[in-house]
Amino acid sequence: MSLLKGCCMCGSVKYEITGKPQLSFLCQCRQCQKITGSGHSAEFVVSEKAVSLSGELKSFEMKSDRGSTVSSQFCPTCGNPILKKSSGYPGLVFFHAATLETPELFSPEKAFWCSSGQPWDHVNPKLEMMQNA
Repeated sequence: MSLLKGCCMCGSVKYEITGKPQLSFLCQCRQCQKITGSGHSAEFVVSEKAVSLSGELKSFEMKSDRGSTVSSQFCPTCGNPILKKSSGYPGLVFFHAATLETPELFSPEKAFWCSSGQPWDHVNPKLEMMQNA
């Protein structure tokens, strides 16, 4: 993946990313479950410098289990979550993989916060499982 493009459901927010993601993962923490309305989020991480974004984003700030401030950013028109930023990882952007134009390119490497996973949410057992990452 050298040029990634994505958008929200209504198309008001669009992004382009140059370069490859630094990490691709699933997260089963309770915050990600609530943000996505499912058992986990599917995300990839890139440098802020690699991102070109157009459109307005609204944000909701919360505290992570580790005490970092996390900003969940979403389209104010359709409500689609697009990305997150964390004070614990300055300069990085965490994009929701389902917003990619070509989501089939996403391939998670790890699963985080598996200790918070729901019994009905089955992730690939071949992934490296991090209980409290």
